[in-house]
Amino acid sequence: MLNNTNTATAEPKTNPFFFTAPETKDANSTVIELKNLEVSYGKFKAVQGISLQVHEGEVFGILGPNGAGKTTTLSVIEGLRKPSGGTATVLGYDVVKQSVQIRREIGLALQSTSFFEGLSLIELVKVYAAMYNSFPSKREIEDMLARFDLSEKSKVQARQLSGGQAQRLALLLSVVNNPKIVFLDEPTTALDPQARRNIWEVIKQLRAEGRTIVLTTHYMEEAQELCHRLAIIDHGQVIAHGSPGQLINQLGADSRVILTAKLPIEKVRALPGVRSAEYEGERLTAYLSSSQEGLLAIQQLALASGQVLTDMSVKQPDLEEVFIALTGRSLRS
Repeated sequence: MLNNTNTATAEPKTNPFFFTAPETKDANSTVIELKNLEVSYGKFKAVQGISLQVHEGEVFGILGPNGAGKTTTLSVIEGLRKPSGGTATVLGYDVVKQSVQIRREIGLALQSTSFFEGLSLIELVKVYAAMYNSFPSKREIEDMLARFDLSEKSKVQARQLSGGQAQRLALLLSVVNNPKIVFLDEPTTALDPQARRNIWEVIKQLRAEGRTIVLTTHYMEEAQELCHRLAIIDHGQVIAHGSPGQLINQLGADSRVILTAKLPIEKVRALPGVRSAEYEGERLTAYLSSSQEGLLAIQQLALASGQVLTDMSVKQPDLEEVFIALTGRSLRS
């Protein structure tokens, strides 16, 4: 987790190493805009007319199956690849004509970052900061390592870090230039649940500092937890966009209750608020058109039948169901 106890608030705010929040514009101002973006590899169109906007200060998710065009789209936004058609601007800069200016204003943390493994964390921060003509003192670097809960590893070589520690270091290095926009490419892949949630807290703090975050992930729970808005891309096109809540509501999927009991299946199916039901072994799954009404009716049926409901859980529609319904693919296809 990001540690806020050593944040050198007395230092001049003009020093970019102190992660001062960039000056903000009006709420919902556009910092990234794509209009009919196209990218081709020979005859193959990897991106086919994508249009979207990212607003200042939000966490914006770009989701899609492997090969959908996410990485290609990001490479254009980051100024690393020229589009075949359409336009893309970042902070008002054209990605083709002003890519150098864009790279000064953004930070990037990849799914897997290759460090200079023989360098200590202090040395790594010095190297990355120097690339942006910033030369922090040892104390300043230690303060930043503390913020990312890496103080105890300050003199450790990068090769000795755990997966979660390496990702926190990657996030720290992605903001040494105090960027206004940070791109995170699957930042929690292969991390255990605790390390993943620690990274979530870091991302939330980076956003709270006033930064815009653009996130790609295969974890739908992560997107639902972090993203204010998102776009789902498939076959090089945006097939849905909006907030996680909007997309889930648009799906119109049933909630469902899963439990262990011996109830007559036909009676369960006939209950008010129950759309359908099925048994798998002794586990009953009932799909509810009305969660409250259906759950109450099942409990009343169990009471009338002298049955005890055990191992009961209620699952609401979520972003994963939206993703699969729209793409027809599993998350890692």
